[in-house]
Amino acid sequence: MSFNTQNTRALKTLNIVILFAIAFGLRLYYINHTIIDTPVRADARDYYSYAFNMKNHHVYSRTWPSNVTPKPDALRSPGYPAFISPFVTFPPTASMVWTITFWQALLDTLTVLLTFFLARQFFGIKLASFTALLTALSPHLISATSYLLTETLFSFLMTASMLAIVIAIRKNSNIIFLLAGILIALTSLTRPTIQYFIAPLAICLFIARGYLNLNKNVWISLILGFALVSIPWVARNMSALGASSDPTLTINTLHHGIYPDFMFQSDPATKGIPYRFDPNSPEISSSVHASVDEIIRRFRTEPLRHLKWYLIDKPVTFLSWNIVAGLGDVFIYPIVQSPYLDNPVFKSLHRLMYWLHWPLIILSIAACLAAWIPQKILNIDLDKLIPIRILSLLVLYFLAVHVVGAPFPRYSIPLRPINYILASWSLALLIRFISNKGDASVEQP
Repeated sequence: MSFNTQNTRALKTLNIVILFAIAFGLRLYYINHTIIDTPVRADARDYYSYAFNMKNHHVYSRTWPSNVTPKPDALRSPGYPAFISPFVTFPPTASMVWTITFWQALLDTLTVLLTFFLARQFFGIKLASFTALLTALSPHLISATSYLLTETLFSFLMTASMLAIVIAIRKNSNIIFLLAGILIALTSLTRPTIQYFIAPLAICLFIARGYLNLNKNVWISLILGFALVSIPWVARNMSALGASSDPTLTINTLHHGIYPDFMFQSDPATKGIPYRFDPNSPEISSSVHASVDEIIRRFRTEPLRHLKWYLIDKPVTFLSWNIVAGLGDVFIYPIVQSPYLDNPVFKSLHRLMYWLHWPLIILSIAACLAAWIPQKILNIDLDKLIPIRILSLLVLYFLAVHVVGAPFPRYSIPLRPINYILASWSLALLIRFISNKGDASVEQP
């Protein structure tokens, strides 16, 4: 082993230790100095009920816990309730909430490390460390660890899925593609938004397999892994409910996204919850067909206003900093106490990340577009370009889903690690063109 190789490994190990210490230290301090006003409420109340009923009644139901065996349902996916089920108690206690948030703090720290390893597939240690550091400092990701909500688990699984895909491409391994499919399925069982991403991803791999000299059936391995985990959930729903899924969330996301600027009749008092003020909401939310009909009617009535809302304002809203349907800023549920309100270090980091937010998002979107420039023009090896295109495809997929549905900024939080990697790639590409050097990355992995 050469001296340079030893130095590189030592530097990599040191960076991992430092990143872990920063990420876990910030998250542990945050959950210990944050008080949520009624943490088991709204969505969190559903997840808690599902977890308790799974653990104690072996029934998947959001019915509030009691001694009576509840009726099964499928409004929410089972990933997050399964994650918290070992820790739930009745009644919910502060100790229970802390235990869950502790494991979420640790899980989010692992997401930071996964971001480093994913970034290392494209960059050298310095730029990969910078990307992971942004993830470690993200106030949205840190804040999310204090809630009994899906953001932390979803972000971890999605980042792990993308790392598995990139490694599978590099190693040309059917087994790792199978694992990637399993991880994507687990991600979709945490939040179903991503469930249809398997289709464009498989198509992308089917097209790219010849260019990368991949095994011909890698895309089949991916789909097989996805199916192995997804089909049992669909089968359970068919058996228990007589349907493959509950359409309520689809209806809600279509319905809640029809109001320009998230207001009913442009009334600021309705900001974030316009559907609660719309007298026609019961009719609009009666079915998917009714929601689609209302969207069509609104486009016919005010085409320019709704074109602007769907094509411009929705993507901007989705990627914006301030959480609309919640307390605001980086907070979802109301807080009694938070380091972001009174701790000088946290306030400074919050301010730094706030000012970096839009430059990083713009660089990320620029990368999403630049990644699809022909390879000959970019002069980047396909084995590095196609994985970046897959990350780009993921972000574009999420934009498309939330342009059609409700673009609540909260739903973009799990994308932060991918956004930061793409922003770093865009920055590296810009530096390369300015310096007229030969690779898309500033440093070789």
